[in-house]
Amino acid sequence: MAGCSEGPHGLLSGQDMVKHHTESYEVNAQFNKLVSLEDFDETRKADLERMKEQLRCLLSQERVNKTESLSEGVWESEHRRIRLTRVEGKWQSYGYEDSTGKYVECYEGLFLMEMNRLMVKWNGVVVSIEQGYSLLLGHPGSLTLEEYQVYSTLIRSGYYVLRYECGRKYCTTNLDDVPPAEERCVWGNLYEMLNQPNPRKDKYPKQEDGKLYETVRRSMQRYGKLIRNPAAKSEESTDEPTSKKLRPDNVSASEDHSDGFSRIEHFRRMFDRFDVVHSLNEEGRWLERTVDPPEENDLRPVFDLFATESQTFKKSFPPLPIARIIVRRSSQRMLHFRELHRMYQQQEQTPVPLMLMLVSDNLSVHCFLYDMKRVQRNVIALTDENATRAASSSFARMNRPS
Repeated sequence: MAGCSEGPHGLLSGQDMVKHHTESYEVNAQFNKLVSLEDFDETRKADLERMKEQLRCLLSQERVNKTESLSEGVWESEHRRIRLTRVEGKWQSYGYEDSTGKYVECYEGLFLMEMNRLMVKWNGVVVSIEQGYSLLLGHPGSLTLEEYQVYSTLIRSGYYVLRYECGRKYCTTNLDDVPPAEERCVWGNLYEMLNQPNPRKDKYPKQEDGKLYETVRRSMQRYGKLIRNPAAKSEESTDEPTSKKLRPDNVSASEDHSDGFSRIEHFRRMFDRFDVVHSLNEEGRWLERTVDPPEENDLRPVFDLFATESQTFKKSFPPLPIARIIVRRSSQRMLHFRELHRMYQQQEQTPVPLMLMLVSDNLSVHCFLYDMKRVQRNVIALTDENATRAASSSFARMNRPS
């Protein structure tokens, strides 16, 4: 077989196999944009012919792979799905299985065909990729060309993508959402200093280490001391006796309280001055003043997007998606924020950010992410003045040098 370029049954020789895997087929598209026909000289004509020849050579290359590594399937036109007759490799994020066999959706089958992982037959004849685009896309219940382009782009980038389903159940118990132990200790100490119940205590079952808790407590006291006594003052008082550096015990706590609350009031006024863009509320009252955009019946999420770090991803029971994708052509009108906000509120279970992806005529994709999660104003609520003064007094005594 070394002397011939092709063996029996379409098998390549060893020399052709090595040549196929070592050669690179790229189109050197170094061609300046034409402004007028007068600039189309002989040099540009030669460059254009060279690019055409390189592109023709690239498209004419045969897809070579080991037969044992290819999965096989049969196209069932009556059900518009691909039934797998031979499965090779990992399929945890593709297809589904029922009592009649294993199947893949149309868009999944087309993508696997493009990746040279699946060979589909229809009436005993192998379906080409060109036939797959017309056979598997653009029909009722299947994806459009723009939607498939988004799906293919995200999958090639390493994301997990599933078609959006209203009744899908998600695995919401993720250990990665639990904050670190040091962060839990900081919040625990802070609520204790303010004499308030810690709502995070029962939320996370993991208990904090007592030694780490005390270490964080001392660290917070030290930083509180540095905040109350700036470094400049400490440097100026380095020449003073040690007795003068110590704070006298007869200083009234009310002076510290008044000074602390005046600072709080000062910062409150400052933040109120910058509070121009208000956060969204549950009722969406400010949206009532906007003009209603024209309604579209086909406005819906198309895909669920999952993070690439989901090593234990299962299509039957996936984790909560990081975004839900809306696909539109760039020639269509841009969606109003009110429409996106309504879609965000109508999500079942836990709302996730919306990702609007616009596909242009040349199939380039542009992405816009909308995260409408409401940001709470006060992480820690100050109950009343007396309780706050008592908490501030204990915090002042805690930070007072001995």
